[in-house]
Amino acid sequence: MLEPPCGVVGFYCENNEQKSAIWYNAGIDIDLNVTTLYTELESLYKELGAAFISPRTLKFLSINDEHHRVEFTNKYKNDPLTRINAISTISTIRKDSWNDPASSCILIGTESGELIVLDTRSFSMTDRCFIGWPPCSMTSTGLWSGDGRIFIVSRDTRIGSIKKGQSEINLWEKLLAPAVAITTLSCDGAAVAIMDGTIIGYSNNGLKLWKIKLPGLALDMTSLPVQQSGLLLLAVSVPRIGLLVYDGQHHVDTISMMDPISAIKFGRMGQEERAMAMITMSGGLSVKILKRTANFSSRSISATAINETNTTRFSVPKKTRLFVEQTIRERSEAKQIHSSFQQAFLRLRLTVAKKTQQVLKNNKNLNVNTITIENSVLGLGPTYIIRTLVTNVAEETTESSLFLVFKSIECYINPRVVDLPLLPSGIPIPVMVKATPKSQVNEKIQILLCKKNQIQPITTTHLILPISEVDIEV
Repeated sequence: MLEPPCGVVGFYCENNEQKSAIWYNAGIDIDLNVTTLYTELESLYKELGAAFISPRTLKFLSINDEHHRVEFTNKYKNDPLTRINAISTISTIRKDSWNDPASSCILIGTESGELIVLDTRSFSMTDRCFIGWPPCSMTSTGLWSGDGRIFIVSRDTRIGSIKKGQSEINLWEKLLAPAVAITTLSCDGAAVAIMDGTIIGYSNNGLKLWKIKLPGLALDMTSLPVQQSGLLLLAVSVPRIGLLVYDGQHHVDTISMMDPISAIKFGRMGQEERAMAMITMSGGLSVKILKRTANFSSRSISATAINETNTTRFSVPKKTRLFVEQTIRERSEAKQIHSSFQQAFLRLRLTVAKKTQQVLKNNKNLNVNTITIENSVLGLGPTYIIRTLVTNVAEETTESSLFLVFKSIECYINPRVVDLPLLPSGIPIPVMVKATPKSQVNEKIQILLCKKNQIQPITTTHLILPISEVDIEV
């Protein structure tokens, strides 16, 4: 071949003895009865089915006109009879050696429900098994000359295995959805990705080992043998996520990709033995090389940590003389110790109740205060006007028992006590008082918002008066 092919398809042709005999007799019979030929071929079609009938026979049975049947028979009765059997899937299995590179046999699954094993040295058919249904995907483990096994899935969700020398396939079960891909496991089993976003692991005998629910639908799956670690990983393509790598049922890594991956192949590429080729849905090709120092031992590390945690022994100190004496005292005076604990607990509850009653009695609000006070000083001195804005930030109107108290030792304040009206919600109420300092220093004034019949004020703020300017005679 001058150029590498972009696609390969194969056809296996064979002759059927019964159909050949019918058409051979039709070719040598001078007085051919087309009605008898039609009856014989129709009974053969009902017995074998369309998959085992040649295209010539199917075309002849589809002709309704008697005159056209005679013309068709006279035209093709002397031609050799062949039946085209299309290949539905292809795979390989090692022949007789575990060495790399080693000779392998080609496995061919046909639309007529047959499994054909071809020898690559002579391209001759060495084995042939009848499955009964067309396979859509295959994988294999072991050596075909020894205990090799072939795992097969069909389009109608059937899955099974077959070994050399078996005449019939060993059916396992029917899958819940059609299979997307099948590949081998490290335990000589098989893993199947199906169209409902699930991966199922099977043993050689068809027993379910585990089941994984993927975060999306699977597009393709392949095996990743890591020889330096002795692992056989699974790489699964999931749309909008990329490539998920599993060690059995344990997720070990994620390879993010921009486009969904439709096909994956892992193996040797040139001089690199750990190359993974990926074809995206948009037609792009991406090749990644597995590092020699790649570590996929998260499963073993976690398992080791769990085992170490489960087997850790607590260091219990030896029983000292004081510990023994304390234990004996607790056993002998258990009632007295319990009574002392109950008395201390009751005293604690009584103290908490007293504090709570005191807070409720003083109506002390421990939450955010709903009344704000803003102060400002007007004037140049020596007599200032203190402007106080009282605002109710609550949704309800306050009571009429609120008042302001202005306290200062070195300052004359008129008036010192100002009664507040009802404070509506969100409307500031201004209060004006006059203050005259007694000295030429900054005076501090304390403003208290109080409520009648309540000892402690609701809120407190402070204000410092500036130094008044001295009159200068000119």
